Amino acid sequence: MTRRERPPLEPGKVYGTFADASGTTFVLWASAGGHRVGVRLHHDEGPEIAVVCWPFDPTQRLLRWQGLLWSSNPTEWKQEVRDRAFRTIDRVLGARPSGEARP
Repeated sequence: MTRRERPPLEPGKVYGTFADASGTTFVLWASAGGHRVGVRLHHDEGPEIAVVCWPFDPTQRLLRWQGLLWSSNPTEWKQEVRDRAFRTIDRVLGARPSGEARP
C-alpha cells in the first residue's frame, strides 16, 4: 500500500507514550491532518518538541525538531528520543517499508 493509499491517522489521537533514560515522558499523537505524528513533552497537551514525518514508512521516516530549544539539546539525547519514538511508532502502527507485505 502506497503512502497515498493509506488512510490518515485519527487526528488528535494519542498513539503511544515512551520515556527516555532520565524518566521524562513523551506522548505520540496524530497531527490535525493525520499524516504526521507529533512528539509532545509530558502529556498530550504539552509542548510539541518534534514531528515525525512519514510515520508509516521506516525507510523514509524523519524527525523534525520544533524550535531552537529542542534542536540545541545534546546529540545523544536527540538520538535517544528519535530511536524511542520510532520504536514506539513501529510497535503501535505496525509500520513497514513501502511495498513490504503485511503478514
